[in-house]
Amino acid sequence: DQPFDISGSWHNGYKFRLTVDDLEPKPTPFTAEGRRVFDATEPWHDDVLRCMPLGLPRTFGSPYAMELVDAGSHYLIVYEQNNTPRWIWTDGRDRPQGLPPNSMGFSAGHWEDDVLVIETSNLTPGTLDGSLLPMSGEGTRVVERWALSEDRLAMDRTMKIHDPYYSQPLVRRRGSARRDSLQVFEPAPCDPDGFFRDLLESGRLEQHLGQ
Repeated sequence: DQPFDISGSWHNGYKFRLTVDDLEPKPTPFTAEGRRVFDATEPWHDDVLRCMPLGLPRTFGSPYAMELVDAGSHYLIVYEQNNTPRWIWTDGRDRPQGLPPNSMGFSAGHWEDDVLVIETSNLTPGTLDGSLLPMSGEGTRVVERWALSEDRLAMDRTMKIHDPYYSQPLVRRRGSARRDSLQVFEPAPCDPDGFFRDLLESGRLEQHLGQ
């Protein structure tokens, strides 16, 4: 139930700068449909610019802090970015029937020794990162492995994304360090300036406002 600081990332013991489009492998293994959707996507299509929820898998790569609370039947995670909550159910329950898709999906987890394995589905369509790689939503399945260090002071986190827009799973890696003194604060309000600026620069602003 202690906060983890994810302001920096590390892999194989080395710290590296967070980057956009860090999904592996490269080049991106699009299917024909995935390539078609990606080629038709323009910067202003990014819902995050309109202050919509970041959602998964993008929240996984957030450079801001998160707090984990063991609530018995589930882990509650509060991400500082966008003040986003997430529930990871660990009591063996299945996804409720009729649950509407949402930006964070339905997550169920279990422990394999010192590794928390989390599987998420029931996601809404969206994008995987700031480079606007598309995500189908209905056909998306996300599997995370959060491996605790021996001293319980760090986690090596790996996310594998299965989606029909790609011919093989995409992988993202992050690291987290425990910091007992860390507090998660409410962030500043989102500013949709980027969304309207992109519309203005593309000559679509008047058309959009007239809809």
